[in-house]
Amino acid sequence: MNVVAGAPSLEHLRLRPAGRADLPTLVALRRAVGWGSGGLEGSLGAAAAGRQAIVLADLDGIPVGAVTVALHAGLPPGRAHVSDLLVSPLWRRRGVGTALLQAAEEEARGRGLRECTLDVDAGNAAALELYRRAGYVHYRPAQFPWGPGYTLRKVLGPAPPAARFGLLGRLHWRLR
Repeated sequence: MNVVAGAPSLEHLRLRPAGRADLPTLVALRRAVGWGSGGLEGSLGAAAAGRQAIVLADLDGIPVGAVTVALHAGLPPGRAHVSDLLVSPLWRRRGVGTALLQAAEEEARGRGLRECTLDVDAGNAAALELYRRAGYVHYRPAQFPWGPGYTLRKVLGPAPPAARFGLLGRLHWRLR
């Protein structure tokens, strides 16, 4: 893991559910990694309806990454699909992506789902390595409009007792 002098340590990394008020932050994060902002309003609506979760990561109030995990709608029973895992370029290879991926998996486990899938571009070596280290394996090839890729999957272990409500559910209960 690379460390930059003067950068906040990851002990200050805060993960929280994203809501509609976070739309400008999510747009800025997507632009920082070269993505467009299309579909974000729909994703936030699906999150508000409980069909997916969006987790936002910040370090000392600075947004550094986000991940979306689909929990229902069109997925096979028992499966979640992780998408839009993004980390601001200045914060890559420091554990932010790993923390976000773990939060997505915890949310899936907390909802009783036992498998996660995700898609990755074939040429994205850094993401492929992150997912390999996290236990994801090749499931099938994928073809995106911009080029070839893979769908990876991971069988999730049973949820620990503390994960009974998932990350976002526990945050909700803690805030009540």
